Parts: sequence; C-alpha cells; structure tokens
Amino acid sequence: MSKRFRPLPELEDAQQRAADPDVHASLSASAGTGKTQVLTARVLRLLLRGARPESILCLTFTKAAAAEMANRIGARLVSWVRLKDKDLKKDLFALGEANDPLALERARTLFARVLDCPGGLKIQTIHSFAQSLLAAFPAEAGIVPGFQPIEGRAEQELVRRTLATLVADAEAQGDAALIRDVQTLSRRLGEMGAIEYLQTCARRADAFAELGPREWLEPAIRDLMDLPEGSAEDYIAANCGDDGFDCDLLQAVAAANRKWGAQTGLGHAEVIEDWLALTPIERAAALPQLRKVVLTDKDTIRLSAGQVKADPEYETHAGRLANLVGELLAIQNGAR
Repeated sequence: MSKRFRPLPELEDAQQRAADPDVHASLSASAGTGKTQVLTARVLRLLLRGARPESILCLTFTKAAAAEMANRIGARLVSWVRLKDKDLKKDLFALGEANDPLALERARTLFARVLDCPGGLKIQTIHSFAQSLLAAFPAEAGIVPGFQPIEGRAEQELVRRTLATLVADAEAQGDAALIRDVQTLSRRLGEMGAIEYLQTCARRADAFAELGPREWLEPAIRDLMDLPEGSAEDYIAANCGDDGFDCDLLQAVAAANRKWGAQTGLGHAEVIEDWLALTPIERAAALPQLRKVVLTDKDTIRLSAGQVKADPEYETHAGRLANLVGELLAIQNGAR
C-alpha cells in the first residue's frame, strides 16, 4: 500500500445514500463534516459505473475548493493504477461498488480515460462555469464576443486610469465643478474611500441616468434629504440666532433645572447658559451638547420627578426643545 494514500473511509448511512449515482441528492452539512469526501466518492462511483468523464460537472463556490476536489480525485485515480489488488478492493468496497476482477480492471483504466478526456474532468467554480456559458453564447447574452473577465488587480488599475482620464478631461474642458467634487470626495473619504465610492456609483449607472442631467442632481438630493435651498450652514446659523431660535423656551428649561436644584439640573442650566452666550455659528456647532440636556442616548426624553415638580410643563418644554434641536441636527447631518 502506498504510504501517500490512506484507504478510502467507508461511507455510512446518509453519506452512502448521497454518494449513490442512482439517486438525486441534496446535501446539507456544516464545515469539516466530510462534504468533499462524499462528493469525491460520488464522482468516483460515476466513473466506475461507466459515466464519460466529460459528462460530469462539479461546481464549487471557491477556487480552493475546486482545486482540493480535483486533487483528491486525480490522486485517487493515480493510486489505483498501481495499487495492490487487496488494497484496491478495500477502496471499492468502501465506496459501495463491486470489487471483482472486472471492476478492478476498470478502476485501473480510469486515470487514462480522464487524461484522454478533452479538457479533463470539469471541476470548477460557479463563476467560471457561468463565464464559460457566456463565452459560448455571447450574442444570446448580449455581450461582445471574445470578452475576458477582469481580475481584481487589473480592475483597480483600470479604475485608477479611468479616474485620471476623467480629471484630465475636466481640467482640459475647464469643468471646475467636477474637479471640486472629486476633491471633496478625497478630503472626506480619503483616496481609497473616494475610489470605492466612485466604483459603487459606476455600478449603478442606471440609477444615475434616472436622476437626469447634472444640474438636476443637487435639487434632487436636497429634496431627498429635506435640506433647505442655499447654504445649510447659513440656514442653521440663522435658526440658532436670537431671532430664529425659541430662546424663551430655552430659558424655561434652564429655570426649571435650576429650581430643581440637583447637580444634574444645575449642569443642564449651565449648558444652556453657555450655549446662549455663543455666536450663531458657534451655537450651530454646539447643538449636540444642547441636545443632551433634553434627550438621552436612546433618544428618549430626559425627565425626572424633580424637574416635573419644579415645572409641571417641563415634559412639554423638553419635548418641544428636543424637536427643535433635532430638526436642526437633521439638516446639519444631511448637509454633511
């Protein structure tokens, strides 16, 4: 017996049924339970029963799995050529096949049959199989004959060249808006993040086409995000000023917290006083701190018995303030 190959393990119960070429089988099992062993056994049994190698198709999800299965089948067939009769009989018995002299002779010829088969056994990934179908019927699939799939590294190189050409053409045509957009993407997402974002957009060309011409994009996005016309920053700053913000509501919330007298309440009153002392632009930046006065991290109203005792209308005031701050923050986040 060769030291390289161990005898095939005997298939039992569900494994035996799943490897039987005479039945249609659906196999479901977790990793490491012997799925590849069962599938290998099924292929070997098909070959032993006279199936033509070119008529067998094995599909896997990964290249590694396809290579593993091909290696197992090939190595087993090679070993059968010179294996002693008693050891070959054990393998055939483990598979559930006949092990008479005729079966032994047939098993020893299988390796040569597979070698003579045009293209060998078809053990490949689902992707490569689909690719072969597309290559065989390009017209029916609506693609250019002779196409080739692009690999990951080549794809990234093509993406970079396309982006470089895009920017170069924009500079040549004086398209400052496009250059500004690419620069904004790079600053906000980083180089790789910007490239990945543009790749995602490129894959949804149909969605971009539905948005219409470039000049329609910004209005459509503003409408989608409920953003005001013009500068969102200016809008928020204007609504954080004394004329745009309900400062009387703020004073009522601060007064109730001071009257409550607890350390937490005094802290809330101090946050409000500090916020009111800021300029409108500074107030806009400090909206998240103001939000914490009336809302918890779970977006529920921050409320205690002491606050309600200090002002029976406190819950109403806190809810109104939460809505007011929330609307401004939604615009701020949407603009960002």
